[in-house]
Amino acid sequence: MSVTVERETAISIDGLRKSFAGEPVLRGIDLSIDEGDFCVVVGSSGSGKSTLLKCISGLLSFERGAVFVDGEDVTNRSVEARDIGFVFQDFEDRLFPHMTVEENVAFGLREAGTYDAEEISRRVDETLQLLSISETKTSLPSELSGGQQQRVELARQLVRECDVMLLDDPLADLDYKLQKRMVLEIRRIHEEFGSTFVYVTHNQDQALKLADKLVVMNDGVIEQVGTPEEVYDAPETAFVGRFIGDNNPLLGTVTEHDGDRVVIDTDLGSVVAESREQPPSVGEETMVLLRPEDVALGDDADACDNGSTGTVEDLTYTGEYTEFAVSFPNVTREFQVRRSGDVRRFEEGDEIRIGWDAAEGVCYDRLSASDSVTVDDLMEV
Repeated sequence: MSVTVERETAISIDGLRKSFAGEPVLRGIDLSIDEGDFCVVVGSSGSGKSTLLKCISGLLSFERGAVFVDGEDVTNRSVEARDIGFVFQDFEDRLFPHMTVEENVAFGLREAGTYDAEEISRRVDETLQLLSISETKTSLPSELSGGQQQRVELARQLVRECDVMLLDDPLADLDYKLQKRMVLEIRRIHEEFGSTFVYVTHNQDQALKLADKLVVMNDGVIEQVGTPEEVYDAPETAFVGRFIGDNNPLLGTVTEHDGDRVVIDTDLGSVVAESREQPPSVGEETMVLLRPEDVALGDDADACDNGSTGTVEDLTYTGEYTEFAVSFPNVTREFQVRRSGDVRRFEEGDEIRIGWDAAEGVCYDRLSASDSVTVDDLMEV
């Protein structure tokens, strides 16, 4: 029998509004993050995610709303009084170039003036060991690799043993392979350290791999909050479905509906789909989203609710799966299809049958939580 463990709320944000030069950047944000969560805030550039992080930390003031940390209203407290760790994207510029790694990591503890030399030394050694950079203790930042510098900046914050850590896209400037290694390291550090992490990124792959709780932002509002599985498998708006992961969008007009199922006239022909929430009315325009991995090929497509015959324009074998680009007459956008393993029995130029069930192609009457998003915007994502 599983036991549900009640956790305290580490961060609570109530009605947060922030503008720059009269332009709204955060439009009434409400968000609750539990103690020990690894919460990832994801969104495109300009969505407000970094501004939200800076409002939590106290680096930015705001016009309306409140921020609570461990149940206490910290809205009017200074950055120092909030006792929150903050790791910036430009971590190289945050390190003191004339100080060794040990001196950089110890700096905040010495400035606090509440720890003796023995306690500072112990904390620094333990943190460097946790991050697997003990060998860099006497090195200067200029002597370190990008990944090592990133770990030193993490160490400078972790050594303070803050209950809340904020990380603003800290891996953005690292190369692809180093990013992948550091994602695993940051996840391990969170599990060992046990504090609450709030991590901002535009990288969906990082977001899905790191998050316990995933927050999708767009144009200053929150589109959806949930586990990575919930957000990926059941997007609440068409924007979330388009932004998180790959998919094939189909635009059309509803011709009939029966309960949750609707029939839609699209460029690909008549398509049967299930609605996410309120089924759109007959005559309404709606968008259907279909994940590439949910598309069947060849003989497997014959038993599906929907099907069409197209032409293979391109295929790529990655080792884990094979990706197809399939074109159809009168359809300007190629279909993406992804199947596990090696299915290169098809070649470029082959005629191919694709299919999918109604439950796999979801139609949305709600484009976005923001009123600024249009159908054209989503078709271009």
